[in-house]
Amino acid sequence: MNAYTLRRLSGLAAIAAGPLCILGGLLHPIKDGQAHNVEALVGPHAFGSMALLLGTVLLLLGLPGTYGWLGPRLGTLGLIGFVLYFTGNVLSTIPHLVVMGFAASDMAHHHPDMISEKDVIIGAPGFEAEQIASGLALVLGLLIFGIALLRARGGVPRWLGWTGVAGAVLQLAPLRAMPVVSGLQIELLRGALLIGLGLLAIRSSREESAAALVPEPAAV
Repeated sequence: MNAYTLRRLSGLAAIAAGPLCILGGLLHPIKDGQAHNVEALVGPHAFGSMALLLGTVLLLLGLPGTYGWLGPRLGTLGLIGFVLYFTGNVLSTIPHLVVMGFAASDMAHHHPDMISEKDVIIGAPGFEAEQIASGLALVLGLLIFGIALLRARGGVPRWLGWTGVAGAVLQLAPLRAMPVVSGLQIELLRGALLIGLGLLAIRSSREESAAALVPEPAAV
């Protein structure tokens, strides 16, 4: 597999991740202003949780390949943002969604005392601390990555940077959790950024592979 094909596949994974994350956010249960209290977790949420989990897995598969082309254009700031955002998704989103999708309902039904009061599912101090710290790293990474995209040169649309910055700021907004609205707050701009990065990766790979096929002029 050549580099162009790998970048296209990464772009397709990022494009598919965007709508799945948005869908999962829209379907996320919220009760009494919380997304992970007992009342929310005992309700039906498996489809939305699986959509978010699959979207995040595709994000993690696609993001390194899309970043590979962007890296030289984003510099050190972009690398810091990428590492924080990628690591935040690995340590925060994946464990959260695995528990949410496969164990949260049973815990809420049979062991409601195990549900966290800090809106992170499991009421264990270590897990709560890890989720809060890695979640903050995720948002900070998205913010830094968005700023790096704004500063980038060489065919990187500025709207991608603004989408990343706005998405990070919106996630930090102290809004009361509400059905649908909170899903849009967390996932809409992040999903749009993923789709944009995927499209950019595919376009750039096609342009570069086409240029590589053009024969060089013969020396006189």
